[in-house]
Amino acid sequence: MSEWNDLSEKLRRLGIQLGTSQPLQPKPAKAQPLEALVPGRNLKTIYGEIFSLQHSYPEDRLHGHLPLKPLTSHGWLARWAKAPVTPDLESLVFLDTETTGLSGGTGTMPFMIGAGRFIANEFVVEQFFVRDPAEEPAQLASLSEFVEGVEGIVTYNGKSFDLPILNTRYIMQRLTNPFTAAAHFDLLHFTRHIWKSRLGQCNLGNIETQVLGFQREQADIPGYLVPDFYREYLFTGNAAHMPGIFYHNEIDVLSLSALFGWLAAILEDPSDDRLTDPEDLLSVGRVLETLERERAAEEVYASQRLECLSDEERQKSLLMRARLQKRRGNLEEASALWKQAALTGSIEALLELAKYYEHYLRNYETALSFTNQALALNSDPSLTPALLHRQSRLASKLARQSSHPKPSKS
Repeated sequence: MSEWNDLSEKLRRLGIQLGTSQPLQPKPAKAQPLEALVPGRNLKTIYGEIFSLQHSYPEDRLHGHLPLKPLTSHGWLARWAKAPVTPDLESLVFLDTETTGLSGGTGTMPFMIGAGRFIANEFVVEQFFVRDPAEEPAQLASLSEFVEGVEGIVTYNGKSFDLPILNTRYIMQRLTNPFTAAAHFDLLHFTRHIWKSRLGQCNLGNIETQVLGFQREQADIPGYLVPDFYREYLFTGNAAHMPGIFYHNEIDVLSLSALFGWLAAILEDPSDDRLTDPEDLLSVGRVLETLERERAAEEVYASQRLECLSDEERQKSLLMRARLQKRRGNLEEASALWKQAALTGSIEALLELAKYYEHYLRNYETALSFTNQALALNSDPSLTPALLHRQSRLASKLARQSSHPKPSKS
């Protein structure tokens, strides 16, 4: 075990922790060197060499059923990401890391960094791999050179994971972080807004299958195994699992580009015929509202593509449309939508109708009727006191109105 202890001490001095506390036992099989399994090359830097694997794809290549290169503007996606300006596509970098641990922190090192950019008419992916922890400065320097001129970075959960780790590593190696001023497009958060309602799980693998129409090959290594297999490589020198990790990282980067283009297309044109699922459409409408694109949201909510909605989804659609009309001050149009929603058993719609008839039409009898309907349907104990209070107030107003009738016009 002395070799493992020596390696662990070397890593500790570099501020790196591995994924598990106990070392894997070295395999009796003959070690397979990295260079024999992965067709990469050595990049020279002032800090030494770093192993790198490059892939180039035509920009019109399909990833699943979507192209790698966005076919529309990504201006609305930039606005959602709160980017100060919309970066040119060529100044975006699509980035994913494979690390020595999955929890982050100062003891986690990205031993592989995959980065993709559109260069000329190709999508170029470069994967910088640390064969020995001492190569990390060369890895970070090579990454900085690859992303020179970057104005935006696209990740999947990079806000919470990849970027904080990279920032820590650049600081520890006393190198300048090239991403400090870059606009950040974290697609995980946007993806959850669109597909969580329908899919539940929004990990990148599930999004690839359900949204992009892409299926990974059997060579893929599950993400949770990656730290252990890298630890095994450091300990034994056996690179048997490394091709699978390179493949895993490469597909992550390709999926980022295809997903970025699809999200940009959805925001640019919500009427895109490829966006067909009713739940997804409702989610897109909500996103459009957050971007203050109310007319576009209303068109989505009123779309014929929502005709196959369930009663629950139809109720949501009607309430969303009514909310938009209320915000614009079109209360008559809103009330018509609330009445439709009330027919599906919406307590929210009944309450809105009660408020409308009480405060705007001064029709206390109808307002009380809607309140009574809401009470009859209500199953939420926390809502009952407010409904009873409204019922009592309206009954009092009706009684006063009866005792002081308006004089008839002669």
